[in-house]
Amino acid sequence: MVGGTRVIFEEAKQQASVSIKNDGKTPYVVQTWVDAGEGNNKTPFFVTPPLSRLDPGKENILRVLLAGEVRQDQESVYWLNVKEIPPKSAGENTLQIAMRTRIKLFYRPSGLPGQADRAPAQLTWSFVPDGDGRRMALKIDNPTVYHVTLATLDVGSGADREELKPDMIAPKQSVTLAVKSAPRNGATRVTYTTINDFGAVTPKMSLLLDADGRLVADESAADAPQR
Repeated sequence: MVGGTRVIFEEAKQQASVSIKNDGKTPYVVQTWVDAGEGNNKTPFFVTPPLSRLDPGKENILRVLLAGEVRQDQESVYWLNVKEIPPKSAGENTLQIAMRTRIKLFYRPSGLPGQADRAPAQLTWSFVPDGDGRRMALKIDNPTVYHVTLATLDVGSGADREELKPDMIAPKQSVTLAVKSAPRNGATRVTYTTINDFGAVTPKMSLLLDADGRLVADESAADAPQR
């Protein structure tokens, strides 16, 4: 078991850590590494210990260290891999599988403008033609220097509600998601949640957009938690 769904590496702290625990009844060899995407193992990070034994009921701490240069004007994302290798079976005709857990590693430089937990509220939304020009799509722009991971995203309400499959939006980037029907009259509700630094789903945020995607109302502002 990996003690988290993401790791935040803050430059000021010079390292990040995550716990791993063996809840099984047999020992495992644990191999760890960081990559920049499948097939790209060239990263400025390394993990210690890179290879270790983890006995039943025991816990260990993995430390992620920086040993190279990383972009300083925005947050960067990498992947921490934790692979569990089971002991060799004494029986015959057995299938053994080495399981790998892969979680996001965010590198956050010091001195970035704004705050990561406020980035979701700064997303901008619009309706645009999709690739073939026959349908409409919902375009989401992230003007901040932080990654925003959408957990849920619904367009419309009631019988017209459409559940989209969102993903992470990189800093200064946008994603475009096709919708079944374009809003023509009145306003369309967009409801979404995001995932914060602790891996928790944030409270729902709800917006009303007109047919051109312009913001009519931010219904989540009244429900936002007081800080």
